Amino acid sequence: MTGRSKRSGISAADLMAELQNDPEYQRKVQAAEVERQARAQVLREAEQPIVADLRAAGVEVNSVWDLVNTSDPYPAALPILVEHLERGGLPERVMESLGRALAVKPAVAFWERLKTRWLCAGGPGEEDGAAVALAACATKAQVDDLIGFLSVAERGQSRIYFIRPILSLGGDRGREVIEALRNDPVLGKEATALLKRRRK
Repeated sequence: MTGRSKRSGISAADLMAELQNDPEYQRKVQAAEVERQARAQVLREAEQPIVADLRAAGVEVNSVWDLVNTSDPYPAALPILVEHLERGGLPERVMESLGRALAVKPAVAFWERLKTRWLCAGGPGEEDGAAVALAACATKAQVDDLIGFLSVAERGQSRIYFIRPILSLGGDRGREVIEALRNDPVLGKEATALLKRRRK
């Protein structure tokens, strides 16, 4: 016997009922929801010029994220997305959505512009979005660039996105490059995991 008193358990339903009747908890929930809606509204307003340009080009969307979440091709949208990514000045979440919407094979036509955006990214949303776009659209012709990106230390965690395409497009050389990353403090964990998966 440890002498500790046993706590009686409370069911999920009882806990929910208790919280429903707790005015302080309900006040916090409502405040959090108001804040969430305000943030969502700011993002909606920030991306309206992009949505308007996309619609003018015949791409019917309510948000840039609609493109991220579709499997339908949208070639007419790509130059518009790149232009807005280059203009910048938008909330991080919107900048990220532009990059993620460019994460399709045909975006390789804008490789140099995407590369510049990643190298000169003004914030984490733009950095991650551009990295995702580069990783997704790369072909064997871009393997040298992808390998070079790994040494751009100031781009930090976003370099992780390049490990998979280097492995899949780089052949023996790509595998050797990724093998050499096993002990890297930033890239090692992802490199090791992907190498193990490829052996299976």
